[in-house]
Amino acid sequence: MIPFRVADEIERLLEEGSLSQRKIARKVGVSRGTVNAIARGKRPASRARRERQEDDFVTPGGPPVRCPICGGMVHMPCLACRVRAMKESRRQSERANPYDRCSTASTESPRRLPQSR
Repeated sequence: MIPFRVADEIERLLEEGSLSQRKIARKVGVSRGTVNAIARGKRPASRARRERQEDDFVTPGGPPVRCPICGGMVHMPCLACRVRAMKESRRQSERANPYDRCSTASTESPRRLPQSR
């Protein structure tokens, strides 16, 4: 992932329109593919990404209240319950198909049977 400041610079240069994507890539120090992805909107623009991240966070307001699910004194929505639900969902999906994690199986060395002489 490229830093926000680099993505902002690419966007600014694209908006100016005075340089080609190739020259922008050389100037900023990224690949032409990265510049092209930002220009075509395939890669989320850094400003939009930052705004989306800011919108996702809900600042707590008012005094803490008792969570109806876990019983903890929290600012709603209860983040502890949300994290627990996400972990449980992940555990259930791993139980449903334990062979999805092929990368761990490929890194283990195969067991060899002893050879008889």
